[in-house]
Amino acid sequence: MKKSIKLIALALVAVMMCALLVACAPAKDPADAKAALEENGYTAVKFEGLGLLAYVWAGDDVETVVTGVNGDGENVTIIYYEDNEAANDAWEDIQEYAEGEKDEESDWVCKKSGNMIYFGTSAAVKAAK
Repeated sequence: MKKSIKLIALALVAVMMCALLVACAPAKDPADAKAALEENGYTAVKFEGLGLLAYVWAGDDVETVVTGVNGDGENVTIIYYEDNEAANDAWEDIQEYAEGEKDEESDWVCKKSGNMIYFGTSAAVKAAK
């Protein structure tokens, strides 16, 4: 009995940790991410189609880019790819680019989640949920 309770508790902790890790990523839908940023006081722009020409460094398989900034200098860029494979292919290049954009005094993050790669300050990433 005690052993099964411990196993159930361990399974619950594992599920909660997975939920916590997923909860830190921006919204999976670009329109939702843009709306969330705007609701939190950010100026947000969604680039699609020809607007993506500014992001050619991100690769050919980019569907949408959402970027947001606020008056405090908090900023985030979210790159949505066609699929996970395209995001995996671009990951190292984007990570290198994002590290070059990093402000040494900020709490900068650069992560990949599914078919999106995002980088910016942690406050801006949270605002994009």
